This record gives sequence, C-alpha cells and structure tokens, in this order.
Amino acid sequence: MAKLTRDQGLVLRTQDYAETDRIAVLLTPGHGRLDLLAKGARRLERTAGAALDVLNVVDVIFYRRSGLALLREVDLRRTFPRVRSDLACLEAALSGMEWALRLVPRGMEDPEPYKLTLTFLAALEGGLSPGPLRAGYLLRLLSTTGHGPHLAGCVKCGAREGLTWSPERGGFLCRSCGGTGEALSPKLVRTLEALARLPLPALGRLRVDEDLLEQVNAMLASFRGVQLAR
Repeated sequence: MAKLTRDQGLVLRTQDYAETDRIAVLLTPGHGRLDLLAKGARRLERTAGAALDVLNVVDVIFYRRSGLALLREVDLRRTFPRVRSDLACLEAALSGMEWALRLVPRGMEDPEPYKLTLTFLAALEGGLSPGPLRAGYLLRLLSTTGHGPHLAGCVKCGAREGLTWSPERGGFLCRSCGGTGEALSPKLVRTLEALARLPLPALGRLRVDEDLLEQVNAMLASFRGVQLAR
C-alpha cells in the first residue's frame, strides 16, 4: 500500500513523461535523491508544472510506492532569480546540480547534502564569485557523500612536498610513495586546502587565478570519475 509522505526538496532535473506527465528529480533532506512522477504537470493549467522548475525549492506531499513516487501536492517555497539571470552563476549552479544528481543516492536520510546545496545557491544569489564557490561546494559535496579527497598531505605518509594528484589513491600522494605525473605547485595545494576549509560564503571573496581554478576543476572531475566507477 502506498504511504503518504511529506518532504522539502530542491529540483535538480525534470523530464517529460508520457503525454502530459513529468518526472522531477529532487534533492531532499529526508530521502536524498527523490524521483517523483507528477501526473498532468505539462498541462498549462497545472501549477505543479511551474513549481517543478530546476533550482526551485518546493514542499511536496507524495505517495511512496515501488518504482517512482507519485506526487500529490507541491508548493513553491523559494526561487533564485539572480542566479537565473546571471550566466556565470547559472552555469555554476547547474553544474552543482548535476554533481548532486550523481553523488547523492536515493533514500539517503542525511540532510547535510541538501543544506549544503541551499547554502551554495544562497551564496550565488548573494552575488559572490561563482568559480571558487562552485569548487568549494563540490569538495564539500564529495565529503558529505563519503567520497571526500585526502588533502592533509600525502595520503600514505603525510608528507607535504613533492605531492601529486592520485584519484585512485584518494587524494594527494607524494612521489616517494608512488605518486606519478606532474608535481602540484605549492600554490595549487594551498588553494585546494583553502577551498575545502573556508566557509562557502567566504569562498566567494577568495581570489583564485583562472588557470589555477581550471586545474582544480579538472582534478575534481577526475576524482569524481574514479569514485563513481568503484
């Protein structure tokens, strides 16, 4: 028997289903990733269709059942108009939503990924620099979902010199312990540590060179790829 349940969620993705329905994927505090079937949401007269836009925060009442949960009611709680109107902020936000979609499992009863993501979007909405914010958010999202990289020196011996990036070994790995590839510059190491340590709102004021930020993003992407392949 289907059970009627309530939760709050951030819309990560939507897709059309059948002739008039829509599937909405939400990030929630009580159910992790939640896939909802919204019957008739594509009809113009249905308010559910507008409420279930990506980046909207909504209250939902739904039936839990095998397969897709069935949406009964939805109420819009919050939007992020400044994020939507700024291309750089919107790109950072949508990239973050894609990471949450991949990293947060269905049924995860942990509110931290949800709270973290709302803090990230609120900081973007406040006009803070999207580049460092996105990188800091991704680092924290990896950690809150059990995939965080080791950034306190070499993962094997703790050394802080001659560090390389080893997604397979879980983070920094020095050459003496088998690290391969180009050694990371001290500035890059410090930047990663700062991105992981400072509160998200503070990261919006952190000045990071574009080249350095590109390196960080590439490192995080390679790390996520290895983690999700396991």
